[in-house]
Amino acid sequence: MIPFDLHTHCTLSFDGKSSAEDMVRRAAELGVKHYALTDHVDLGDHADPDFDLEATVSGAKKLLPALREKYADSIDLLYGVELGQFVHAPELAKKLLSENDYDFVIGSTHNIRGYDDFYFLDYKEYDPFRLLGTYFDELLESAETADFDVMGHITYPLRYITGDFGINVDLSQYAPIIDEILRALIKRGRGIEINTSGLRQKFGRIFPDEWIVKRYRELGGLILTIGSDAHCTDDLGKGIDEGIAVAKAAGFDRIAIFKYRKPTFIRI
Repeated sequence: MIPFDLHTHCTLSFDGKSSAEDMVRRAAELGVKHYALTDHVDLGDHADPDFDLEATVSGAKKLLPALREKYADSIDLLYGVELGQFVHAPELAKKLLSENDYDFVIGSTHNIRGYDDFYFLDYKEYDPFRLLGTYFDELLESAETADFDVMGHITYPLRYITGDFGINVDLSQYAPIIDEILRALIKRGRGIEINTSGLRQKFGRIFPDEWIVKRYRELGGLILTIGSDAHCTDDLGKGIDEGIAVAKAAGFDRIAIFKYRKPTFIRI
């Protein structure tokens, strides 16, 4: 049994590998009790030009209610979205959210203004520490203004800076602005997620590091979700147990589950 997996993608995402129904069916087989499909809706000038945003939004809107009904006896299926770069196109983001009855919105930042996704950057050509400074500035802007339920995979750039390029980063130099981000999230009633994808990648750690999860709790944060960030059925539920262990070590005894964008909590 896997109690939840609240960050996953299917072929409605540009990088998804398994269909929506295959993902839901497999989650049910694994015994995932609360499950969210949160396909990418990336905004801004550097969104993939070949990615059909409208098709993703309309596809999810069509598929998810039918799948929820079909698998109602075996899984609690949540209608989610991973909304990328809210602050790059706030009016479009607000329009999308007003037109779709999401249960759960992850707010993520995959690229900063003027740059491609961190995945595509060559860190031999760019100063990763300067990029990280700008990244955290944008996370703070997002924490203060964007409409989402939890901030997704804080420290995401390290997947590539450290995981792929082997550049070690001492995050303590960014601790003051990370505190600002966490305080802004708490003030607005927003949460963070433990994203376990790094455990099965070269990076080898969760996003964000455990000390950031602990710091969020120390500052008074209560809303925490956990997701595998699976893009195929093989990765569903991976790392959830490890994520729960990190949550407990950070001082959490419950995890948030969202319905109609309102959190309820389950004990861990």
